[in-house]
Amino acid sequence: MKTIKPFSFKTALSTSLALTLSGTTVGCTVVGPGYDNQRVYRVDNNRQNDSFNRVSQQLRQDLRRKGYQVMDIRPDSYRGERAITAFVKKNNQAYEVKYAYPTLRLINSNKIAWSNNGKNNKYQRDNDRYKKDKYKDDDKYKGNKRYKKGDVEDSIKRESRYPAIKRRAINKVRAMGYRVEDIDLEEKNKRGVFEVEARRGSQKYEILLSYPTLEVIRVKKD
Repeated sequence: MKTIKPFSFKTALSTSLALTLSGTTVGCTVVGPGYDNQRVYRVDNNRQNDSFNRVSQQLRQDLRRKGYQVMDIRPDSYRGERAITAFVKKNNQAYEVKYAYPTLRLINSNKIAWSNNGKNNKYQRDNDRYKKDKYKDDDKYKGNKRYKKGDVEDSIKRESRYPAIKRRAINKVRAMGYRVEDIDLEEKNKRGVFEVEARRGSQKYEILLSYPTLEVIRVKKD
C-alpha cells in the first residue's frame, strides 16, 4: 500500500481550496480593495432621462388641455417613492401639483405664491438681469459704484434745500437782466446743473448754473 507524500497531500489540498473559492465567485463581478465581493450595477441614465422627458411631456399636455399655464416640471419624491411635481398657473393663481411617477396619479395640489418658489426665483433673477442689461448703456460708473442716469437729479430734488436754491437760481438770472421762461435740473459729469431757458428782448438764451453754488457755467444764444 502506497502512502501520499506530505508534499503531494499539501498540493492536492491547495488545489481543492482554489477550486472551492473560484466556485463561489462565479457569476459575481468584483472590484478593487474596499469593494470586495460587491456586485457592480450599471444605471442607464439616458434611459431614465428619456423616461422622465416622456412622462413630463405627457403631463405638460394634460395640464394645458385643462387650461393651466405650465411654469415648470421637475422630478421629486413622496414618502420614499418617485414623484413628479408641476408648478402651474390658472386665473393668476399659482399651484404646486404633485403626481406619482410614472403613473401620473394625483397626490396633492396646493396653492402657492409663485414668488416664493425657488425655481421662480431663477426666473426673477433672469428677468432682473435682463432689465439691468437693457439699461446698461445708461449706467455711469465711479470706481466700484454704479450710477444710473437720473440718480443725481432724483437725489438732489429730494433735498430739503432744493426748492430754496431753485428760487435763488431764478432770481439770479433775473438780476442778470434775463426773463426766465423755464428752469430744470440736469445731471452733467455726475453733478447737478440748473439749465435755464431765458430771454433778453427777442433773443433766446440757454444759461447753465452750477448746483448748489449757482456759479454761471455758460450763457449761450439759443
